[in-house]
Amino acid sequence: MARGFTVLLLYPGPRSVAYSSLAFHLIRGLLSSMGVGVKTAFLEDGVLEAGQPLDPRETRAVLVSLPYEIMYADMVRALEQLGLNPWARGRGEGDPLVIAGGPAATANPAPLLDLVDAVLVGELEPVAEGLVDALQEPTRRGRLEALSRLPGVLVPSLENWPVTRVYVEDLDAAWYPLDQRAPPGVEPVWGRGFILETSRGCGRGCRFCMEGTVFRPRRDRSLEVLKHLLREGVRVNGAQRVIFYSLVFFDNRASDEILWYAVEDLGLQASVPSLRAETLTWERAGLIARGGQRTVTIAPETGSCTIARAILKPIGGDITLWAVDNALGQGITGVKLYLITGFPGEGEEDLAQTRDLALRVVERVRKAGGVAKASINPFMPKPVTGMQWAGLAPRRLLEERINRLSRALRRAGARVSGYDPRWAEVQVALARGGREMARVVVEWARMPRQTPSSFRAAARRAGVSLDWSLGEWPADYTPPWHRLVEHPRAELWRLRRDWEIYRRVVESRGGASRLRIPGCTA
Repeated sequence: MARGFTVLLLYPGPRSVAYSSLAFHLIRGLLSSMGVGVKTAFLEDGVLEAGQPLDPRETRAVLVSLPYEIMYADMVRALEQLGLNPWARGRGEGDPLVIAGGPAATANPAPLLDLVDAVLVGELEPVAEGLVDALQEPTRRGRLEALSRLPGVLVPSLENWPVTRVYVEDLDAAWYPLDQRAPPGVEPVWGRGFILETSRGCGRGCRFCMEGTVFRPRRDRSLEVLKHLLREGVRVNGAQRVIFYSLVFFDNRASDEILWYAVEDLGLQASVPSLRAETLTWERAGLIARGGQRTVTIAPETGSCTIARAILKPIGGDITLWAVDNALGQGITGVKLYLITGFPGEGEEDLAQTRDLALRVVERVRKAGGVAKASINPFMPKPVTGMQWAGLAPRRLLEERINRLSRALRRAGARVSGYDPRWAEVQVALARGGREMARVVVEWARMPRQTPSSFRAAARRAGVSLDWSLGEWPADYTPPWHRLVEHPRAELWRLRRDWEIYRRVVESRGGASRLRIPGCTA
């Protein structure tokens, strides 16, 4: 049934990234299936690319997908190129509503409160019908009031906070985007294939991981449903490859069977996401290799027993090397390590242990004739995590530690990449910022180039100090997002307890933790 209006799905980034995003396909497909006309727009090198000019008479809403905080400025640039005021208060009756969603907006809506008309906090599927009904209201005010009555929808002008994050309880019953075809000439970042989400959320509880908390609880799709989606998805898309999508792929009990079904029964190529090292068994590595994947990514984060216990990631060197040996033994030729430095309380001994673990991995990969890669990144405190009170380590310290690790690994023959600490400052400032950060975002968006230096200049112009959002906070401080959003299974008391445990474990050099990690004796 046609609804008689359209929405513009704005992805403030390149088409190639958008068409690699399951959320993009889900929003576009689900609303289209409900009779809503969905147009799309993208930001290619800072320039808006849309199929048709925005017609405010028929466009009821601009839906903005925000997976990353740095995209806030891109959103502002795109809105201005659409002819819309970037400030919500500057829009009138004839303007479409600007509605934001995504992991960044869900974790901390505060920087967006003055920029958007509404924020969807959580997942779309539970409120899609209500959203469409609200947009059918004849007046702008009526649409906002109807949105404010929906669970998980925050409407800043009506101050209807706190709202409770909404999520799909039964993934098997949820609508799924089978049609993921990209237009001619658009090559998705991860290549062409059918994206199959096997699980959503994570039950591991790593204390630094925002995705693990804002998507709680973990929910799995059943083998029967996964097989059906896979068969139909590859048929609709004409695909010969499946791209599995989840935070921890092998935590789903159906993962082995759906991987086998894809590779052995359907003869598909298969790609699996970053893996928990303890899940990469000999048999699984063999199946991954038969699916055509030649590089696996393993994320031990640290080689330090103390830090591993504190962040609640009990992997350690023994398990990491076991996983690497399984991969190499089954013909996988590339191993990529994801490492983090700059954790609160991390000392020289911890850094040395991380370096030594990475060097052992590189040596094994090189001896096997493979390619070793490492991504070395600064720890960035994020909202709705047990480490949201931690500050970002000083830039010079992060640069020095990243450079030391990088030099050691490059000398050993690894290919090394990482995240620039200057950009980490931008990301953390936006992630942990309050309502005042909107002024910085608008100033930054209007500068000729968006760089870390211009971000700091924008903050000065806006009269906003970045020291608070980058620094460590008192444990009794309540961050602004907890006044706006209630997160099921990630309540303030629970996260505060995690932060207290983290500090206690680090101060005791691991002695305060009962977590057992193979190879860690202390």
